[in-house]
Amino acid sequence: MQNLRSKIYGLLRYSEQFFKTDMVYLTKGGTWLSFGHGVAMLSGFGLSIAFANLFPKESFGTYKFILSVVGILGALSLTGLGTAIIQATARNFGGILNQSFRINLKWSVGIFIGGIILGTYYYINGDMILSFSFILAGIFSPVITSSGIYASYLLGKKDFRRNSLYSMIRNFVPAATLILTLLLTQNLLIIIVVYFCSSVSVSLFLYYKTVNAYRGTNNAEDPELLSYSGHLSIMEIIGRISGQLDKILIFHYLGAAPLAIYAFAIAPIEQLQGGKKILSSLIIPKLSTRSFEELQKTAPRKALLLTVYALGLAGVYALIAPYFYKFFFPQYLDSVFYSQIYSLTLLAVSGTIFNETLMTHKKKTELYLHRTIVPILQIILFLILLPIFGIMGLIFTHIIIRSFSGILAYYFVMHPFESTSSS
Repeated sequence: MQNLRSKIYGLLRYSEQFFKTDMVYLTKGGTWLSFGHGVAMLSGFGLSIAFANLFPKESFGTYKFILSVVGILGALSLTGLGTAIIQATARNFGGILNQSFRINLKWSVGIFIGGIILGTYYYINGDMILSFSFILAGIFSPVITSSGIYASYLLGKKDFRRNSLYSMIRNFVPAATLILTLLLTQNLLIIIVVYFCSSVSVSLFLYYKTVNAYRGTNNAEDPELLSYSGHLSIMEIIGRISGQLDKILIFHYLGAAPLAIYAFAIAPIEQLQGGKKILSSLIIPKLSTRSFEELQKTAPRKALLLTVYALGLAGVYALIAPYFYKFFFPQYLDSVFYSQIYSLTLLAVSGTIFNETLMTHKKKTELYLHRTIVPILQIILFLILLPIFGIMGLIFTHIIIRSFSGILAYYFVMHPFESTSSS
C-alpha cells in the first residue's frame, strides 16, 4: 500500500505540469468532499423518489413554492457570510466561528419579520398551510443558517474529512426523516413541520460538535468580517430573488403541477451542479494566498479544461435521461426533454474559477456589477420568455444567463478596474 501511495503521489505531481494545479491537494480534499457530496446526492435522490411516488404533484408544487419563498427571505440575512468565514479562517482567525454565529443570528431579524408578515398575509386570505409554513420559516430559518456556518469554518480550516462527515449527517438525517414521514402521511403541513424541525436540530448539533472540536483554537476575531460579508450579502440580494423567482412565477401563472414538472426537470442537473460547490470549497483557500496577476494567467486554461469536462458530462446525461426518468420517476416523464436541454447549464462550471478569483481578492466594484447585471437580466428574461414559451422559456433563460455570467466574470478578471489586487 505504501508503494502504491508513492506511485499515485508521483503521478499526481507529474500531472501538475499539464494541469498547472496542486493535484495532491485537489485529489485529497476533492476525494473527501466528493464522498460527502455523493452521500448528499443519494439522500436527495432517495427523497425525490419518495416525493415522486408518494406525494401528489399539486402538493409537491406547493412544497417547492414554500421553499422558494423561504429562499428569497434568506436574502434578508448575511448571505455572503460563508465566503468571508472561509477567508478569515484561512488567515487564522480562530474565534470566527462564535463571532459569525452571533453576527448572523442578529442580522437574520429580516427573515423573522418577513416570515411573520407573509404568515399574516396568508392567514388573512384564508390559507392556513401557507400561513403556518411561513411563520415557522421565520422562526427556524435564522437558527438554521446561523448554526450552518460551521461548514464554512471547516472549509477554511481545510478540514475536508470532518466537513464531509458532517455534510453526510446534515443531508441524510433530514432526508431519512422526511422519507419516513411520507410513508406515514401525505399531509403537507406535517411535511413542512418535519422539514424545519429536522433541519434545525441537525444544524445545531453539528455546530456544537465543531465548536468542541476546535475549542483550543485561538480566539482572534476578524474585525472586517461584518463589513466584507455585508458587501457580499448586498451583492447577492438580487441574485437570491432571481434564483427563486422562476418557481414562484410558475406557481402563480401555471399552477402547482407544472411547478412540480419543472422542479423534477432541473433537480438531477442541480445535483450534478454540486460539483461547482466542491470546486469552490477547494479553490477558495488556495486562491486567497495567490496574487491576482498570477491567477489572470492560469485561470483561463483551467476554465477551458472544466468546459471540456462539463460538455462530456452533459452529453452522457442527455443520453441516459429518458431511461433514468422511466425507471425512477415514471410520473414525471413530461420532465425528460426539459431536463435534457437544461443539462447545457453544466457548461457554466468554467465560470466558477473567475467568480471565486474576484471574491477572494475582494474586487468589490467588479463583484457589484456582476451580481447586479446578471440577476436583473435573468429577471427580465423570465418575465419575457415565460409567457411566450412556458417552462421552456425558463430553461432557455437559465442557459443564457449562466453562460453570460461566466463570460462576464472572465472579462472582469482579465480587465479589472484596478491593476493591483486588493488585500
